[in-house]
Amino acid sequence: METQAINVFILNDNVEIAGKLRKYLRDRFGKLLNISLFFSSRSCLKMMDNNVHLVVVDDYLYEGANKGRPGVEVLKQIKDKYPKTEVVILTSNEDIGFALDALKMGARDYILNKYGAWQRIMMIIDKNIQQPIRYFVAEFGVNIFIVAFLGTFALVGVAVYFALKYFV
Repeated sequence: METQAINVFILNDNVEIAGKLRKYLRDRFGKLLNISLFFSSRSCLKMMDNNVHLVVVDDYLYEGANKGRPGVEVLKQIKDKYPKTEVVILTSNEDIGFALDALKMGARDYILNKYGAWQRIMMIIDKNIQQPIRYFVAEFGVNIFIVAFLGTFALVGVAVYFALKYFV
């Protein structure tokens, strides 16, 4: 059976940092994540679809002859086309105005690339995984319908038990 892992895109022009972040997340979440690396905004945006849950975007991307493209431009393009996709800006830019602009444009978080940054990304992913149905689907490979059916069956059973115990 097919599991429904969380799809994470990492967009960073620094191959070493992107690779280390992917390894860090894989070590913690294993098969619960499908992680794709992109080193240019063009390749990332080309592969985007509604099934991407989270994109971690570097704030400034050096792309060939172009000097670069701000991560907030990529954020805007993603949010315009895929509003449910969460975007995290990973940056060394401590400018509060820049951070507020990114958050206003729909960034899930604005994380300074310092000690503890990757743990914050991990916590964002962990919150997505903790959704009960997604957890059962990813962990046990069962169909969403089966999880919903079993959950409903269990709730009805508990309600009947208490109804019989306290009202009859």
